[in-house]
Amino acid sequence: MPEYLDILDDKGKKTGSTAEYNDVHKNGQIHRTVHVWFINSKKQILVQKRSANKSAYPSLWDISVAGHVSSGETSLEAAKKEVREEVGIELPDQAFTFLATLKQPRTIHNKDFIDDEFNDVYIAACDADISDLTIELKEVEEVRWLELPEFKEWVKGRGEPMVPHEEEYGLLLSKLIQ
Repeated sequence: MPEYLDILDDKGKKTGSTAEYNDVHKNGQIHRTVHVWFINSKKQILVQKRSANKSAYPSLWDISVAGHVSSGETSLEAAKKEVREEVGIELPDQAFTFLATLKQPRTIHNKDFIDDEFNDVYIAACDADISDLTIELKEVEEVRWLELPEFKEWVKGRGEPMVPHEEEYGLLLSKLIQ
């Protein structure tokens, strides 16, 4: 069954129109996604290595869990759904802390895949062991807990290659250093 997304205006408000996921990306229409950063009680950050089969940023390290907000779905509902789908765990609403909505720069990955998104960014308190996670291999190759200093080095380009989310990394680090 195709996934439909709400189309947004350049301020992030719903236009009242929806379109199928592939059409949204083919036409470069603005839509909403969720980015969920897992932080454990040791202040480690979970990162995922994107599948080599992904249209955008294959095999790069990225946010713990991310995905699209389907039409009619709230941002928090989408965040919980993506956590279930990508790593196979259920987290309660209170595990999620909303950080911000960020406008991602329009990115043309190829002629049929254009990202133009507003990203709702969350931190999720999660002490799951890697062995407790059920990884969706179509989406994720690997997950890893990083110590905060190591994550900072990766963000600076002195580690594994990461998806470019500079503004989001800065927001996350400033929140964690408080």
